[in-house]
Amino acid sequence: MSAIGFVGLGIMGEGMAGRLLSEGVAGSDEKPLVVWNRTGSKCTALKEKFADKNIVIKESAREVVEACGITYSMMSTPEVSRIVFEGQQGVLAGVAEGKSIVDCATLAESDMKRMSEAVNAKGGRFLEAPVSGS
Repeated sequence: MSAIGFVGLGIMGEGMAGRLLSEGVAGSDEKPLVVWNRTGSKCTALKEKFADKNIVIKESAREVVEACGITYSMMSTPEVSRIVFEGQQGVLAGVAEGKSIVDCATLAESDMKRMSEAVNAKGGRFLEAPVSGS
């Protein structure tokens, strides 16, 4: 299974995840979209909106990363990014050799460096891909 993960389905994340689904990048039986959000109802709403797509809802960010080769993360604030990234069931907890994390939050350079170093130390790859707007 070469699933694609998405953590954070807020205003920006829902649209980005939706684009992965509508363009056929994810959501097939061969490449499901695996999602998690702090507010679980947003995962359910995405699954209902794209009922014809293969969307798997997980209980934690860690579970998403563990299930996927590449995981996108889109958090709303630096504080939320830190909690979701570094928490016991967070993104970093799921990183292992060969996992890729694409962080799309707009964060300070020091935050991105800290996150990159932590992912690299566990054998993963980290890509900064900040976006702005809403």
